[in-house]
Amino acid sequence: MPSERKSIAIVMLADGARSDVISEELAAGRLPNIARHLVEPGTSLPAVTSFPSTTGPAYLPFLTGCFPGTCNVPGIRWFDKASYDSGYSFDRYRSYVGLESFCMASDMWPHIKTVFELVRGSKSIFNPIARGATGFRNVTRISRIWYWYYSHLTDRWAFTDRAALAKLRAQISKRPPYVFCVFPGIDEYSHLAHPRHERTLARYRWLDGAVGEVVEDLKGMGAWDEAALFVVSDHGLSATHTHFCVNTFLEERGLPAFFYPLIFQKRGKLAANMVSGNGMTHVYFKNRDGWARHTVREELDRIAPGLLDELLEQEAVDIVAVRNADGGADIMSRRGSARIRLDGAALHYETAGHDPFGYGPLPADLDPAQCLARTIDTDYPDAPFQIAHLMTSPRAGDVMISATPGFDLRLKYEHPEHRASHGSLHASHMRVPLITNMRLEYGPARTADVFPTALEALDVSLPGHIDGVPLKASPG
Repeated sequence: MPSERKSIAIVMLADGARSDVISEELAAGRLPNIARHLVEPGTSLPAVTSFPSTTGPAYLPFLTGCFPGTCNVPGIRWFDKASYDSGYSFDRYRSYVGLESFCMASDMWPHIKTVFELVRGSKSIFNPIARGATGFRNVTRISRIWYWYYSHLTDRWAFTDRAALAKLRAQISKRPPYVFCVFPGIDEYSHLAHPRHERTLARYRWLDGAVGEVVEDLKGMGAWDEAALFVVSDHGLSATHTHFCVNTFLEERGLPAFFYPLIFQKRGKLAANMVSGNGMTHVYFKNRDGWARHTVREELDRIAPGLLDELLEQEAVDIVAVRNADGGADIMSRRGSARIRLDGAALHYETAGHDPFGYGPLPADLDPAQCLARTIDTDYPDAPFQIAHLMTSPRAGDVMISATPGFDLRLKYEHPEHRASHGSLHASHMRVPLITNMRLEYGPARTADVFPTALEALDVSLPGHIDGVPLKASPG
């Protein structure tokens, strides 16, 4: 439990901020406000985000304490096989890129509680998942989409960052108990240029200045000592040199795919392909008796013999996870294979020969903390646990593909072209900064842990059945 109660919690989400870039900028002295006000008196933790590591679904752990699979929002795009098979329904498929982003909160399981439902007076800024933030508590309910389209068409994402800061400072002056504020600039300039392009790095340094202004506002109100301030990210990014088209791959093998944006072309489709962050995708297959059921590996091998092996022959494909008849998943890579199954909180993980992630020996049975601790410093932190959790969503794919760094899985209909991608299981996408002025025990954390940590600091009761755990106060 945190060592002291707080009356204000502020989460500044720097979309797309990489933990290694933050560390390098801190070491070079280019983030003096984050260093002085957060790192030195508080804590900077090694943290991982959720899979898929993409904007929107990866906000859910901060807002609900639950992973995307637990929320039944398994990606930025998804395809609900059962709803699709049953006839017309607005909930058959989704893309949260654009106007459908307004559906994200209502698409979650109704029993999942957001921070806005639990903390009276809490505020949301530039965040699409604001269920419970009624009226003016959702500060950018309507204007968010205008800012996004304006910045997308003009490449002026610094304009939206400045607007976010102005709105955040205006809300702080009203002393709300909780504010969640999104700053999109780092992510967008990474996509447009490179994760380490000078325009991108300038956004990190601007963010540091924003932290300084927020701290000064809190000090000016006499509220700094009672405030918990978090600087976090939902995912990292990696530079992209090659785009691989999963739709073409499937088409060439007699499996024409339904995909965005061509959602009105449904005739004759035998698969559906739903890309998230461009670094991962959910693929769904029509069974011989229709779409309603998930297609497990044993059936897929009969429908499309050799398909999984051919996928792994593609340089762009790093990891493939496919549902199996035992209620778990088979994980494959060019390194090896394994089987996973989630039994409550216990993860059963058995390799067949070499490990698909290149891990050293792991116990066959892992609890969540063990999985994170044993894999945090590898190229695939927390990957088995994240895959297993995502597979619990009925809307998750029959097959999940995670791209090789340097590649992505979307060739067509991406304007402007993305020069950096995220969404995959690789550390460059999964490792994120988690920095706070609270003094917490040092150790690996998940982004889902911020939710219960902030609620405990505010003396708000935690809902049951969340995936995150409160981070413990440092004894020092």
